[in-house]
Amino acid sequence: MPSTQNFSPEILAANPAEKLAYFESCTVVHRRLKIAYEAVIDAVNNPGGASLIFLFGPTGVGKTTLLHQVVKVLIEQNSRAMQLDCGHIPVAYVEARAPESGSFDWKDYYKSVLIALADPFVDYKLRTGSSRIEGSGSSQRLIKSKANLSDLREDVAAIIQQRRLIVFLVDEAQRFTKMASGRRQQDQMDAIQSMASFTSTRHGLFGTYELLQLRNLSGQLSRRSLDIHFPRYQADCSQDVKDFKRVLKSFACLMPLLETPDLEQHWEYFYERSIGCVGIVKDWLTQALRKALAESASTLSLAHLTPYAPSVSKCMQMATEAIEGEKALLQSESELSRLRQKLGLTVNAPPTATEALLNNPTRSTVNKKHNKTKKRRPGERNPQRDVIGGAPSVS
Repeated sequence: MPSTQNFSPEILAANPAEKLAYFESCTVVHRRLKIAYEAVIDAVNNPGGASLIFLFGPTGVGKTTLLHQVVKVLIEQNSRAMQLDCGHIPVAYVEARAPESGSFDWKDYYKSVLIALADPFVDYKLRTGSSRIEGSGSSQRLIKSKANLSDLREDVAAIIQQRRLIVFLVDEAQRFTKMASGRRQQDQMDAIQSMASFTSTRHGLFGTYELLQLRNLSGQLSRRSLDIHFPRYQADCSQDVKDFKRVLKSFACLMPLLETPDLEQHWEYFYERSIGCVGIVKDWLTQALRKALAESASTLSLAHLTPYAPSVSKCMQMATEAIEGEKALLQSESELSRLRQKLGLTVNAPPTATEALLNNPTRSTVNKKHNKTKKRRPGERNPQRDVIGGAPSVS
């Protein structure tokens, strides 16, 4: 196929490791990513009283890529303020760690926040085996102390205010749900919302659809939060299929190979094994490209792609979770009716037969005409006046 390469010729002369690093650093800006990015930037700059930003989508859709783009742009937007104040950090982020004990570790989370905000005394604050001497003379004694959770929380609040942080982002935020009960989940979100309000800093939580169970735990939380959905591409939408093919073409043009591979002709295979998530496609292509470069291949073929395709069982699990999450976001008519009933508003009932006729005059006229027509038995004459008193005159 004709060359449509989107990289400099010098890349082709690089070694395989440099070529692979180049492809890994590339980001394809597609429609779904752009929409979600604009929504997040708008929520950060115009929160409208909200202190929490929830962004959720299926695994592998590109949430981490979006987070990095948001961080990059916010730093660029505030570069002048950072030059005037060397201690100013407009945006920072961490990845919430998976708990080892089955319950989210807040102490570990606060430690990672202090590190992300470059606290100059982080080593001292995180020391877990510090000790001090109390008393004097013969009554002196050595007291060992450990890092206290409330102290760490105060340290985090202080450094956020000192850095004049605009927004703090948390990747894999669905790990906040790893608690024993729903009540403790509400405590989780109350702690984050309280930190955001106290420090006048927005907090963005990026995660899978598991994050949905945290957004409406209380009325206060619902009022102080914004929801942003980052969906996958849908195979039953023609526009989504076109955009998905464009993504494949863009990735193909970024591959530092002698011949640009034709990935679009296999779009169904890519969709089937990625469930329409661009992040999964990127990871898959990266592994296939590594194999092609190791073999000094001139282009990428199915022989390079097949060994690294996600298994059918994995795709089934990802598709099931994605579809369930998408269904949870749909506003059903029954929910709207329950809301109106709870608020004392008139519940919109289905139209009656009379209302249906009034709303459809054409059908109403036909029915009226039909009602005037009377069926007669076979052989029965049409109604007419008979002639009386002789034969009828012929003119």
